[in-house]
Formats: sequence, structure tokens, C-alpha cells
Amino acid sequence: MLAMRRTLTSSYVLLMLLGCQDVESQSLPIVNGTPAASYPEAVYVTASGFLPCSGVLLTPTVVLTAGHCRSLSATYSVTAPNANGQTATASSDWTTYDNDQKSSSDTLLVFLDAPIVIDVYPTLASAPVANGTVVIDIGRTLNGTIDTNDYVSAPVTILGPATTLGFPWHYEAQPDLSQDGDSGGPIEIDGPAPRTVVAIVDTDTVEQGINEEEPIDLFERVDLVHDAIVSQIAAHAGDGGGAGDGGATPPSGGCAVAAQRSRYAWLVAGAFLLLGHRRRRSRRQ
Repeated sequence: MLAMRRTLTSSYVLLMLLGCQDVESQSLPIVNGTPAASYPEAVYVTASGFLPCSGVLLTPTVVLTAGHCRSLSATYSVTAPNANGQTATASSDWTTYDNDQKSSSDTLLVFLDAPIVIDVYPTLASAPVANGTVVIDIGRTLNGTIDTNDYVSAPVTILGPATTLGFPWHYEAQPDLSQDGDSGGPIEIDGPAPRTVVAIVDTDTVEQGINEEEPIDLFERVDLVHDAIVSQIAAHAGDGGGAGDGGATPPSGGCAVAAQRSRYAWLVAGAFLLLGHRRRRSRRQ
């Protein structure tokens, strides 16, 4: 995996130097997903101009994603592909993640500088869900190719808390359908809006080196940090724009995005040396 990481680092540095290439195009994704057209709350998050993750809108100006997706410079670009392509930037965040998924909640709130407006925002689970609960997960890529969309998985069953695997902040779930680039994507109880977010995509037994007959997804629970998240949302209620501000600007893309990324080129080598600890890796064959 170290050799693979070095190859990835070299490739990403080259792409950054070329300027007009999309760094995110290298991620791997939700397996056999379908377009998440009816999930406007699902977003994707680009941290520090190049590190891609998924996320979910909790309010017009608050996005929930994974703590290991935290920007090195506290800057983010957020896109809601199924909410008329609205985009917004963010320059502040909050997390209690201590870089150890076994001892802290791998969750992150990103506070937008302008609102992304949708009709209905999801609710956040405040209590554990029962074993056997069926959910879906949403991520930003599909079968090895990332584009400007989000994708929803087939049904996934939560097996219960992952405490016996050494991950007390997580649920076990199967089948394991989420991969690179999906970190931070919402795990929702499907149905009509407002849907309930019970967890976010985080890691799995393959990535953690845990030998199981069938890989187990490890979803980061939100009920364990529900009160802290609600407090942070209340504390930032006056920040940024409100729903009445009319949303944000459409995505720019292309060399305009590359120009922004060039400001962070010096961060790339160090950041991607940490990929093994900061992002979902592809499942071993």
C-alpha cells in the first residue's frame, strides 16, 4: 500500500502542475449506484482545493462530512449537484476528531459562507437505530469514475454497533458498497423527505486490516454526537447567508478551479502521503 500511496502522490502532483486537470477524477466509489437525483441534500466537498469527499446539508449553511476530510487550510468548496448545481465556499469548520477512528468521532461540520437552499433538510438521528435497519448510502462517484453527480447505493443493512471490532463510534453494515471519495456521505433511512441521517460513510474492515469472510462497512454514527452538532448549528445560526438569500452561484469548473487549486500545490505531497489514514481506499480484489 505504501508503494501505491507514493504512485498516487506523484500522479496528483503532476495533475496539479498541469493546472487544468481535475484532481478528483482519481477516486473510487459507491458500487453499482444510481444517480441520486431525488436527494438534493447530498453534496460533495473539495477540501483545500484538491481532497475530495462526500457530505450532506443539515441546514442552508451547515454541511456534515467526515473528520478525516478536514481541510489543511480550513477552506472548502461544496457542490449540491441535485439542487440545481448550487455551490458555496466555506472558511470555517468544527470537529472533535483526533485522527483515531477508534477513540473519537470521525465527523466534521463545514460552515458555508453563503447558503445552499433546498426545499427540505434531513433530520439527524438522536438515538441508535435497531439492528437490521435498512439504509442507503450516498457518495460522489460511481464504479471508479467521478463526475459532477452523486450516487445512491442499493439497500444496506445495519448489523449493529461495531464495538466488538474495536470501533465504538461506528455501526457494522453489509454489503460493503462504499469506497474512496464516499467518505462523509450520508447514511439515510430511505423514504420521503425529510429523511433521517443515521451515520456517514467512514471506513471498512478491509481498510482497517480486519479479516472477515465478507467485508463489513463501518459507518460513523451521528447519534453519539447529535447534541454537539445541534449546539454547533445553533452557535453558527447567524453566520453566512440564510434561506432567503437565494442560494449560491453555479459551479465554475475547468481552469478556473485549477487556478484556485494552484494556491495549494505545496500542500499536495504531504497530504497524499497521509491518504492511507485520511480517505477510503479501494477494496482489495
